[in-house]
Amino acid sequence: MGTVFTVLAASVTTFAATNLDDFFLLTVFFARRVATRRIVAGQYLGFAAIVLVSLAGVWAAGAAVPQGWIRLLGIFPLAIGVKDLVQLHHSKSTRAAERNGSWSMFSIAAVTLANGADNVGVYVPFFFASRSHLWLVLATYGLLVMVWCAGGKWIGSHPLILKALDRWGHWIGPFVLDMLTISLAVV
Repeated sequence: MGTVFTVLAASVTTFAATNLDDFFLLTVFFARRVATRRIVAGQYLGFAAIVLVSLAGVWAAGAAVPQGWIRLLGIFPLAIGVKDLVQLHHSKSTRAAERNGSWSMFSIAAVTLANGADNVGVYVPFFFASRSHLWLVLATYGLLVMVWCAGGKWIGSHPLILKALDRWGHWIGPFVLDMLTISLAVV
């Protein structure tokens, strides 16, 4: 029983440590009033891809993708952030419609996956060490994605957050995506 509790505690810790940046992104997506089903589906799809890449790293051991290549995933949030900055010259109403309509389930999944280089770097050794309880790790992660989405929706619905994003959101979203890309390059 002690081992199960240890694996559960380590699962919660590794998820939280590697997904703080995703929590902020989820908050921004919800505050931008992107459809909840798109955000949740995109988050699960992107996170599932991160888990699959991590499992492939565990099973392929020596033949895993080099860490430097994983960092290239940072191109996705950079491209989306640059695209949003270029579109800033549109009128506010056009910008709001494009901003909310442009976030599909797949674009959210791509941002989640691209933001997952740190996840893969932590999950591969953690999954390897927790092989006998991998089912518990994955079930915990699946539940925590739901908790992250609920927390992001709750904070993203707060009037102060909404007011700030209505006023500054056209700058905040691209800035966050570009800062995540820079942080991936530094790590």
